[in-house]
Amino acid sequence: MLFEDECHFKLTLTIIRAWFLAGSGPEIKSPVDRFKVSILGAMDMNGQLITFENETFDAEIFRLFLEKLLHEAEIGRKEDEKKKKILLVLDNARDHHAKVLQPWLEKVFDLLELFFLPPYSPDLNPMEMIWKKTRRNVTHNRFFSSLHNLCYDLKQYWILFANPNDELMKLSVFI
Repeated sequence: MLFEDECHFKLTLTIIRAWFLAGSGPEIKSPVDRFKVSILGAMDMNGQLITFENETFDAEIFRLFLEKLLHEAEIGRKEDEKKKKILLVLDNARDHHAKVLQPWLEKVFDLLELFFLPPYSPDLNPMEMIWKKTRRNVTHNRFFSSLHNLCYDLKQYWILFANPNDELMKLSVFI
């Protein structure tokens, strides 16, 4: 079982509450451009994170991400182990239901099944917590001079979760 979600990380500054000495506060530069990086991500029940970066989200990009998930599952499978079907839990974004996806989804139905959460229930998707955790640890209260620098720091942070780990596994315990 995997949990999927999409997120945008903007180059513009996001400031969150923090402790400072009385009379002092942060002075952080902020770019005037509104550039962003769009990320599709999926988390396995064992805490492994798989991400896919793109400029936009659409049905074709979502299909490419699903292909990456299937490929990652194949890499993680032992030689003597039979293929297991992936249940992908996700929200009801329009791209997830696109008609153009249906023929491809039918072809891979023995490997992948989509399970849609009820509308307006982000609390049921642990990927939402990963995005929140990423913002807190990487982007909040930080100035990035370029989109390249932002992407680099995001990828460096997510390297911590490239392999199964307890920290992210705890996020899916209640599901």
